Amino acid sequence: MAFPTRLQQLLAEGRVIVRSMGDFRFGTGTWYMWNGVAELQWGGNTYIPNQLIAIEEPPFQMGAEALPIVITMPTASDFGITPDILAQIESVDYKGRTVILYDAYFDPDTHELLLVEPMHRGFIDTIDHSFDNGEFVLKANIETSALENHRDGYRSASHADQQLVSAGDKFFEYASVIKRENFFITVP
Repeated sequence: MAFPTRLQQLLAEGRVIVRSMGDFRFGTGTWYMWNGVAELQWGGNTYIPNQLIAIEEPPFQMGAEALPIVITMPTASDFGITPDILAQIESVDYKGRTVILYDAYFDPDTHELLLVEPMHRGFIDTIDHSFDNGEFVLKANIETSALENHRDGYRSASHADQQLVSAGDKFFEYASVIKRENFFITVP
């Protein structure tokens, strides 16, 4: 993906505004949030402002290791976010649901949205209810999509399974009848 020319200029000058956005795709509906001060329209969705959520910096890595992150939401009675409001998360179907985090780049002069780039995709594992510094907080534990790399599927390399994919295909015809054999080499 090519960055817009204006964004490239602002990045070179070190003047671009970067904000975070998130799609929280719960089973009971999708919540769109960002850390701006007003509603934002993007991709046909309305992102509501929420400057209370703290998101760990997603780890950048090579390989297929699944590294989780934590998203924290504290109480904020000034904004009507009380412990009982936060506890309502338990009425939401969140387990195993998708979370997508984005970086949004804005022009500091015009406040125009220049680019939205996906930065992290994962699944909500658990949400912990705890106290940090005497304040009630929710901590959503997000497993990365790399977790999918380690899950066994239901498919197998067998003739019967191949027929489900392509009837008549004989590629795995003898896969289940060939046994493993060990070969020993004798060195004189």
